[in-house]
Amino acid sequence: MNQDVANRTFALDRLVNNFTGMLSPFDNGDWYKAKYKTSLGYKYVTGTNQSLTPSENIIRNGFKADIGDFFWNVNANQQDEITNRLLASITETLTLAKDLTLRGRVSTDLTSVNIESRNPVDKPLVYGFGPGSYQIDSNDYNILYGDLLLTYNKKITEDFNLTGVLGYSGSKETGKMLSRSTNGGLSVEGWYDMNSSVNIPTSTSSKYEIIKDAVFGTLNASFKNYLFVEGTIRRDRTSTMNPDNNAFTYPSVNSSFVLSDAVQLPEFISYAKMRGSWGIVGNYPDRYAANIAFAQTSLGNQGTTTPVLITISPEKYGNESIKPEMKTEYEFGFETKFFDRRLGLDVSYYNATIKDQILDLTLAPTTGASSILANVGELSNKGFEIALTASPFRTKDFSWDVTVNWAKNTNKIVKLANGATELLHADYDGSAAQLKSVVGQPMGGIYAHPVKTDASGNKMVDSDGYYIIDADKWEKYGTATPQGVGGLLNTFTYKFVTLDVNIDYSYGGYLMPTGINWMHSRGLTEESLKYSTNDRGGLTYYMDNGKGVQVPNSSVTGPGGQTLYRDGMLMDGTAPDGTANTNVISQAGYYNMTYNWGGPQYSSSRYDLYIQKNNYVKLREVSLAFNMPSSWADKIGASKLSFSVFGRNLFYLYRTIKDMDAEATTSGSRWSQNVNNAGLTPSTRSFGAMLRASF
Repeated sequence: MNQDVANRTFALDRLVNNFTGMLSPFDNGDWYKAKYKTSLGYKYVTGTNQSLTPSENIIRNGFKADIGDFFWNVNANQQDEITNRLLASITETLTLAKDLTLRGRVSTDLTSVNIESRNPVDKPLVYGFGPGSYQIDSNDYNILYGDLLLTYNKKITEDFNLTGVLGYSGSKETGKMLSRSTNGGLSVEGWYDMNSSVNIPTSTSSKYEIIKDAVFGTLNASFKNYLFVEGTIRRDRTSTMNPDNNAFTYPSVNSSFVLSDAVQLPEFISYAKMRGSWGIVGNYPDRYAANIAFAQTSLGNQGTTTPVLITISPEKYGNESIKPEMKTEYEFGFETKFFDRRLGLDVSYYNATIKDQILDLTLAPTTGASSILANVGELSNKGFEIALTASPFRTKDFSWDVTVNWAKNTNKIVKLANGATELLHADYDGSAAQLKSVVGQPMGGIYAHPVKTDASGNKMVDSDGYYIIDADKWEKYGTATPQGVGGLLNTFTYKFVTLDVNIDYSYGGYLMPTGINWMHSRGLTEESLKYSTNDRGGLTYYMDNGKGVQVPNSSVTGPGGQTLYRDGMLMDGTAPDGTANTNVISQAGYYNMTYNWGGPQYSSSRYDLYIQKNNYVKLREVSLAFNMPSSWADKIGASKLSFSVFGRNLFYLYRTIKDMDAEATTSGSRWSQNVNNAGLTPSTRSFGAMLRASF
């Protein structure tokens, strides 16, 4: 496979999660796009800074450099990424005896990624070296896999069949990364070469290696093709753990009983099967996460002829004594179909316990590290999965098949290591909010400071008319994991045309899209229009010694002829003197203070309002396929020919968070990294066409 990507998507983080990058209602995106570079092709220049085109310098008050930088990074900087990937596999099966076979397989996945980055000089070189760069990255990722399977398949009697498998598998993953770039800028404009480096080019490199192997065995028995029992046992080893403690064994047992083949059921039941399973699954740390490796650095010359070298501990500390994470799970299910298989139901219940869960445990800064890899405790997971299938219409030329599925998972922290009662996953914006797991509660609770209340439970308002944040108290306002997920899958077929429409949904989970809330504070969202006028709920008031005094909306002036404002808001609570609050504040002031950055020590921001329920229904994919007549396929020697067009990630049918893609908070591979921020990368729709031929 060959892939050539020019200019990958540039992250939008600084335009959303940053006050100096937000495009205000008074800004014009086209203006920024036209001004990000000068007529000579250099980067924009502000104020009275040096420029070959001083008349083009931007002196506009309120110019936001983050927006100008975004256009420069997207349009001026260039990057080409070429990926070559080769997948190959060889399999050989030998018949050793009548019922005994030996199968061997070797496969490889070889990937090479080469990236060339060309960043032009952003100012004329007559002003000195420094701008511009050229960089080459070469990355190789290789996987070598092999397995041996010895299979014994014996029909003991006419009704009883036995199959046994003994196997070994092993894999080796290696990666090598080499990067070389210019240093100090380019000495010649437009010359993208290491020889153009002002100083000696810099190089960085890294490599990794992961080795895993396993010995496993499986024993299957079947009786009259309606009762099936299987038992397995597996022993894994991995190089990501200490060699003295890098192996773990886990067994499993599962069984199924096809009720409709075993007994005579009512005629309307076409099929019925019961199933059950129990097993243990192991998990282990990511590569080198358990290592304790110190970095070497220099204190420079301390009165010596050679630099003084020291070693420092990593920010995230490893753990050579880490144990594998083990999940024990049992599951029961029932599947049935009715009315000539036109209606079906599949129900499953599972219950799992994860022991010695592997997570980063937060440490005090005085230890010299921010966290340590640890077996933090025990997690309980249980839930239901239900799927309903139907064929409401089925004629000679037309059919409609539909599947509705729903899954609900409930997890709970059973216990944590060292008797701890909670585990902190993330702290946001100077303790404005926290993501943490508390014993006895679901994993991933999102906490924030509430509004302070008096002894009677009334909310407290400060002398300026704003709510007081209780810096000493934390309250939970939601959980990161959804309560339920599912989908609606439709397939419509008319003669040789097939239309697939797939919808999925999620509910009960919470996000904290800080960027969206900061945009509220700058008047950039529909939410920030509330209370801005009488028609939008704003109160009418005048100012008296710094306090807002409410008057009827029908008033034209204050009682003493004061100027009236019609964007007032009144916080329901108790004033500092213990009386009911009557101090009306402006809508603009409320949003600026309430939806700002930082914890109580920095601001009066209410992060409890930032935590929002993330329910949505999305049209995930629509596909239209045409199965060509066999005569068309015959012309090219094919047995089957089809053409299809599709669209993915099309739009939302419903969502509770309106100003962002509900799935656009992804900033890492772990769930705890996908709770806050918004719009890190642009949300995209994709469209395509596909021609398939079978020979």
